[in-house]
Amino acid sequence: MTDSMWHGSGVDLDSYLTRVGYQGDVAPDLATLRGLHTAHVDAIAFDNLDAVLGRTVIPLDPDSVQEKLVRRGRGGWCLEQVVLMAAVLDRIGFTFTAFAGRTRNRTGTRFGPALHVALCVELDGERWIHDVSFGAYGPHEPIRLAENARLDGDWPFDLVREPTGELVLRFLRPEGPAELYGFTTDVRYPSDFELLNHFCLTHPRSPFNHRLVLQRTRPDVRHLLVGGTLMELRPGQPETVRELDRDELLSAPEEIFGITLEPGDVQALGKILDGP
Repeated sequence: MTDSMWHGSGVDLDSYLTRVGYQGDVAPDLATLRGLHTAHVDAIAFDNLDAVLGRTVIPLDPDSVQEKLVRRGRGGWCLEQVVLMAAVLDRIGFTFTAFAGRTRNRTGTRFGPALHVALCVELDGERWIHDVSFGAYGPHEPIRLAENARLDGDWPFDLVREPTGELVLRFLRPEGPAELYGFTTDVRYPSDFELLNHFCLTHPRSPFNHRLVLQRTRPDVRHLLVGGTLMELRPGQPETVRELDRDELLSAPEEIFGITLEPGDVQALGKILDGP
């Protein structure tokens, strides 16, 4: 295989498929794209623990990302997950590009920096948003990239176009639509990811380097932990919110989010929770 900028030739595809629990054949088709999307978000959580633990370098090369997310059983934030997913899709033979979006539901503004990244996959003359890294409010399978497209089911989403030309991905919650992020499909490259990674790790206004953020999307329940606050969503029901105590916070990564932590990381997190 001739390698590309997404380094699909370096993916241990069997290990990845085992990690996410995907069974069956893989091919560059819509059934595989849907199956991989659902399996990935079910198995691999959004996880900013490295940033919270003060690590100012998180490598984005495919080998490092595979080691962390696949072999060590960790989660990762959107940049790591997109690097992994892009390599997997490249290995299978999909055609795709990356794009960046301006997150709205986390920032309360539509004018923040474009920190979220996802993939646009081309299949049989149509384009699909393949976003496995938005976390608890993100889509559980691809949504067609077209104005007024909908993803129906227990977790419904749609796409609307604004007068600026930006498309907005919305989570259609019972209490009303929640705008997740606005985007255009201007192509982004791995070199762009490095700049975003540095900002998220080191900038004082980064939303990810000063408080714990863990998220997981499963078929029947979604969990989001921000600081010490755990939010749980179930289809068609109001969101529930509760505060976790210290012991619950230390056990939450594994018990709620399926994240395997090294003993040293658990101890370091405990020290942060205990404060100075």
